[in-house]
Amino acid sequence: MAISRPLLFVLIGALALLAGVMGMRAMGGGQEAEPKASAPTSTSTAGAPSGQSSASTPASRPARPRQSAAGKRAAEKAKGSDPEAPVLRALAQRKVVVLFFGQYRGADDRATRRAVRTVGRKRGVAVFAASINDVADYPRVASGLGIQQSPSTAVIDRQGRARVVEGFLDEGSLSQLVADARS
Repeated sequence: MAISRPLLFVLIGALALLAGVMGMRAMGGGQEAEPKASAPTSTSTAGAPSGQSSASTPASRPARPRQSAAGKRAAEKAKGSDPEAPVLRALAQRKVVVLFFGQYRGADDRATRRAVRTVGRKRGVAVFAASINDVADYPRVASGLGIQQSPSTAVIDRQGRARVVEGFLDEGSLSQLVADARS
């Protein structure tokens, strides 16, 4: 029985990929064990001036554990910081509020964030930016807005009426929305 050439190439490629993965896995396991075995057990102070030890070098500092985003939010709430408080304060001062919810890596999100920052330089406008994951932290402001997409920009006028734009928003369009909210 003959095997067609395309099928033969697929089989050879799959075998090569499998061999590469297994080889990388074998090399990776060996590298993890080597630094532990070859690491010196005592610190030398030969290169340090007298009176100083090498214990203050960055290599000897313990690594700080990274805190997750949910952990950071929980820590902020435990401290008593309410991210919604400045927004409510700006609304009480009868300012036009621009509330931006987005992600940090999306191209549309970054471009819209730049436009929001530019509009924030105008007098009588308060700008707030947060992650799309933090919409729940703004229950009194964002509950009736229906924000479900990133990026989303809410422009709230002095009377408390909101206009939500989901998706990319350029500086000119956002400036027009703010000018409409002022009048």
